[in-house]
Amino acid sequence: METVFDQTLVSRLLFTLVAVMISVGPIFADFNKTHATNPLWTPHARFHVVWQVLSQTGISLVILYLLWWDAADYLTHIWVAAMLNYVWGASFYATLASMPVYGGALKDVNGIKPFRFNIFGTVYLVDTNLFGGTVLMIVNTIGVVLLIQ
Repeated sequence: METVFDQTLVSRLLFTLVAVMISVGPIFADFNKTHATNPLWTPHARFHVVWQVLSQTGISLVILYLLWWDAADYLTHIWVAAMLNYVWGASFYATLASMPVYGGALKDVNGIKPFRFNIFGTVYLVDTNLFGGTVLMIVNTIGVVLLIQ
């Protein structure tokens, strides 16, 4: 067990970071006037956003358990945790790709402002959801690459 712990520590830390961020980030971003208490949203839409955030928080707690609880099949637990992080990312990108079907958008008029990047004098605006989701999936992938080496 000690060898497995040493070989997987960095991957588990990266998977932990992703699990915490996909739980804590939406709690702060969505439990406020831009989402859960947004007067422009229908009550049912607010219900669904709260449900989604609480569901992901529960899944993130399972991920943390899988990563840090001592188990006989330790590597399987780590791989399941990594895949659960990817389920979040896959559902994010599937939701993004299917926005035309349901009239979705990455942000609302009174939502969180995009990130501004000034690259050699050109300003690029990048949606915070897209930026954060992409960074987290890159971090998760780095953890997977380290795990298979």
